[in-house]
Amino acid sequence: MDQSIGIFVAPWALILGGGLIATSGLTFFNHHFYKTKLQAAAAFVAGVFVLFVMEILFVSSSGYFFQHQKVVMSECELEGETAFPDERKIKDSSDIRKAIAGCMSKAGYEWTSAHYNCQKAPVAMNAYCYIPTDLFDRTITNIQLVFE
Repeated sequence: MDQSIGIFVAPWALILGGGLIATSGLTFFNHHFYKTKLQAAAAFVAGVFVLFVMEILFVSSSGYFFQHQKVVMSECELEGETAFPDERKIKDSSDIRKAIAGCMSKAGYEWTSAHYNCQKAPVAMNAYCYIPTDLFDRTITNIQLVFE
């Protein structure tokens, strides 16, 4: 998210989401902002949704998830090439490839060829060929990869 947009949207999203949650909560305590309990429940869900989406945008806007994956990929590549220095000359060394894949697995990533950048170059050193095993990290990374 562009920072100038975020600075403008963030307060309004907080006010909207927080306001929906607050007014729906007050409706359940007989301060009727809504005509029915169903409307109050819908407002509560909408408020939580607005705040959740805002949080996801701010968390993912830092680019931490996929950027971190690239850093881990570089570290694993260095580790693999350091472990087998004589094989760096070989174009597709199976020992280096296995070392990189093992390092990425230990770091919490699994191989996937779902992204089109991986399909173009399905090699162990391609950060697009891995996805986090943690559900939240995987979700955010998948969202980020849609725009890559």
